[in-house]
Amino acid sequence: MLVAEVIVQILEKEGIEDVFGIPGAGINPVYKYLDQSEQISHMLMRHEEACVHAADGYFRSSGKLAVAACTAGPGATNFVTGIYTANIDSIPLIAITGQSERSQLNKDAFQSVDIAAIVKPVAKGAWCVTDPEEIVSVMKNAFRIAREGRPGPVLIDLPLDVQMEEIDFDIDTYQPAEIKKVEPNLGKIQEAINLIKNAKKPVLLMGGGVILSGATSQCVELAEMLQLPVITTYMAKGGIPVNHPLNVGHAGIQVGGPLGNKVFSEADVVLGIGCRFTDRHTGDINVYTQGRKFIHIDIEPTQIGRIIEPEIGIVSDARLAIEALIEAAKGEAPFEAKGYVSELESLRSELKRKTDYDHAPIKPQRVFKEMNEVFGDEVMYTTGCGLTQIWSGQLQDINRPRKYLPSGGAGTLGFDIPGAIGASVGAPGKKVVSVLGDFGFTFMVEEIAVAAVYEIPLVVVIVNNSYLGLIRQNQKYAFDFENAVRMGENQGLMDYVKVAEGFACEGERVFKPEDIKPALERAYAAKKPYIIDIVCEETTDCSMGKSITSVREFV
Repeated sequence: MLVAEVIVQILEKEGIEDVFGIPGAGINPVYKYLDQSEQISHMLMRHEEACVHAADGYFRSSGKLAVAACTAGPGATNFVTGIYTANIDSIPLIAITGQSERSQLNKDAFQSVDIAAIVKPVAKGAWCVTDPEEIVSVMKNAFRIAREGRPGPVLIDLPLDVQMEEIDFDIDTYQPAEIKKVEPNLGKIQEAINLIKNAKKPVLLMGGGVILSGATSQCVELAEMLQLPVITTYMAKGGIPVNHPLNVGHAGIQVGGPLGNKVFSEADVVLGIGCRFTDRHTGDINVYTQGRKFIHIDIEPTQIGRIIEPEIGIVSDARLAIEALIEAAKGEAPFEAKGYVSELESLRSELKRKTDYDHAPIKPQRVFKEMNEVFGDEVMYTTGCGLTQIWSGQLQDINRPRKYLPSGGAGTLGFDIPGAIGASVGAPGKKVVSVLGDFGFTFMVEEIAVAAVYEIPLVVVIVNNSYLGLIRQNQKYAFDFENAVRMGENQGLMDYVKVAEGFACEGERVFKPEDIKPALERAYAAKKPYIIDIVCEETTDCSMGKSITSVREFV
């Protein structure tokens, strides 16, 4: 059997149902057998980077792996940003690239580049398969590595002549690798319960690992048992309903909210589950840690103590750790409400940021108010980077896990639209909304054509302030200057509605706050991709700061 056919049969056995790709001479043998597969569907993207973002969004919405495929050379190198984006957010996917024949490797042949070496620093695993007999073991190992422990993307690079080699293979003898889950140390679990029990103002910090492990309901149950206010990291948005009595929203220096930062800054014990304590969350690490003891639970051993030295560090799958904490808590007397728990309802209302602006030009915050009112809990959102992403994190109400799908650790402009396409394929029938700025819209904009061709009724909401807004704000407050950030033409000369129509989509431009809701309703009801260009105030600043106690609020 040809290696190319073996590859497709293994993909099927591993449960792959969808490939997002662009064929080329270097990968065409694999494409021949993809075409013969009754299980695997292929979606033709318009840019290789988009292939990876789509496979990424697919997993975020569904919890299932997809494949990104492309040819050699610049096709393969275009994968790098997508692989980095997935890796930093712990998103598993399989990237497959074509390669020159083995005799041409390391000889500067046409479109021959060592993509496996290039992506190794930003992927969980990467292989260039030069021995056809190794393809089965490489693929089996690649799927295991992608899924096991902290998940992440892997890349398999396939020389053209390797794809065409004959090997002995029987798919009936192939079994996917067993995925081992890391179990917690029960002694440390009890230590954690004791520390929380004796704390005065303990809090629970829910990280994205809780969503990845499918443990959000168990995490909320734990919080209810221990009577802990729940702070969510950006990647855990939607892990607890907005109006749950224990939900205090986000903490942090960017997407953090006033309530989350207040509760966190006065906590004495923090139970962090499936989180990485990254810089855009913590800000000034001394302010973040001062006066607090941390219990850190993470599946990746190297995360424990990397940023914060915890009082108790537990290496474990988030779900198994939460279940163990629940069992340990059952052996204790009922936990009493402490700290701000009894005041959360009133504080939530008192500290909520303003969004009901009636200004024209439109205040960006008003856009998120209208989206919260128009779109229901089953709508999925993608967003990439910039002020629009930060406002989205601060102001969007998300009540379900796997409904908010951002590029978190990378902040990748261009993730939004292809990520939404993949999310829609992963969760058929669910509406997907990409929220981005006018500059961000032009990254991967060609992928709206893919949504049109495959009849994906994607909604794209452009918060158009005609600026590189986040960079303008940084220049203004950190360096006291402004240069190369204003793009006034984006509210006049540039016509994004015509762009939409040129790609067989629908679109409209909105200038008045009262017109936002009807436009969103039309977009939601549309049967084809719909772009809404909302012309906003140019220089609205976004609340953020250097530490969780010094976030500057702007109105």
